[in-house]
Amino acid sequence: MSNESCEARRKLFETTEFRDEVAERLNLDIAKIAPPIEALLQAGVIPCKRQDNAEALGVDGAKILLAIGGQQAGPGSVVRVSERLGKMTLQAEISDPKNAESGRTFPRWKSSSFEVDLARISQSIWKAAHGTSPSPLHPIAIRVLWKDERGSCLFGTIDQWERGRTRRKKIYASESLGLPAAILGNWDYVQLPAVGGTVFSPLPLLGFYDLLDAGVEDTPASLR
Repeated sequence: MSNESCEARRKLFETTEFRDEVAERLNLDIAKIAPPIEALLQAGVIPCKRQDNAEALGVDGAKILLAIGGQQAGPGSVVRVSERLGKMTLQAEISDPKNAESGRTFPRWKSSSFEVDLARISQSIWKAAHGTSPSPLHPIAIRVLWKDERGSCLFGTIDQWERGRTRRKKIYASESLGLPAAILGNWDYVQLPAVGGTVFSPLPLLGFYDLLDAGVEDTPASLR
């Protein structure tokens, strides 16, 4: 079944229709979507060979977002930079002290990397969408950033929203930022020295995850 699931996801990612729809859902030009996905496919990065369908699709989705967010032109650069982004480690988590327990899309897991956390969040979203999670769904936003044009330091953030405002933020980087592990209350406390990047807003992200879910429906890679 794992091989059949893998092949079903490969066929999905190879289609022009899927890439066009990703561009539409994320509000980006197709020129920023098709080359990164093709580079991941050609390098054998996607589809991954995880046994669990939701876990596998979550990993593939995270890798696609990282490749798009890296904004690289050459296939080798796409793979290399997306791998660096995926390996970024958690530097700090900012919480609203007035509503510290509101962040349900961020389960209380021990963070291992930016990529792993993105993949886990996608599974939380799918569980909420399928009615298999007791927790409500809160929109998230993802940012991929870099310190300078050489990419000497890379950053990532995951923001969780509730009622129009940020409730929790996780900050990742490719090197240690020397931040406190937990920061409460002061949302302007952390100013990342970023000069550019890619922002995936809540509604486009939900559309992207919905596209992945619908794309494998009625195939061996189905989440249902």
